Amino acid sequence: MKRLLTLIIGEILHLANRDIPEKYKTQFYKIKNKLVDKYGVKVGQDIQHIKQQCWSCRDGVFHSDWKEPETCWSCGGTGIYREEWNRLDKYQVGRHFFHQPIERMFIYDPLFDGEAKPIIQGYIRHQKPKYRIGLEMAYWLLLIYGYKPKLRGFATSKPRTPLLLLVSIRWKIRMLKARIKKLSIMYSESGGNKIDHAYDLTDLPF
Repeated sequence: MKRLLTLIIGEILHLANRDIPEKYKTQFYKIKNKLVDKYGVKVGQDIQHIKQQCWSCRDGVFHSDWKEPETCWSCGGTGIYREEWNRLDKYQVGRHFFHQPIERMFIYDPLFDGEAKPIIQGYIRHQKPKYRIGLEMAYWLLLIYGYKPKLRGFATSKPRTPLLLLVSIRWKIRMLKARIKKLSIMYSESGGNKIDHAYDLTDLPF
């Protein structure tokens, strides 16, 4: 039973982790870490290498119209504004693998680790699942763990998943209530008389 639950948690996390709501990344990562710690098995470590190019120059040389080219003061002529290595613990939950950052380093030498660990170049990019199923899973996790994310803008014209369908129905109900309220105000302002939008032929200017 626990193995089946671990497989299900792994699939849910895998989908949600590929389409995280931008406004709720901090809350989502807290949930992710809890689930990984509880259901995951540590299988090793990876090193993530990130280079941030300097935007103040071109290949380490600063060019301008008002003075001669000179070595860029932002990057010291390297063309790299910032370089870092992140140590990541690697966990397996079900069929999928997840990382948790544990250390940021600005100098890294594999000899200090005693072994060469796998290097991940750049940021980890995920392809979003079809039909917004990843976003759906992320919102369900946020709701289950007591967060109250705003689902405004989540509804689509063609809902394909349960939460999308519920949000679409709620939005249509709100629009219907607003319409009823507007008609009620118009009815009250007319003194309780029926609002007749038809033209009286005697009032026409011709």
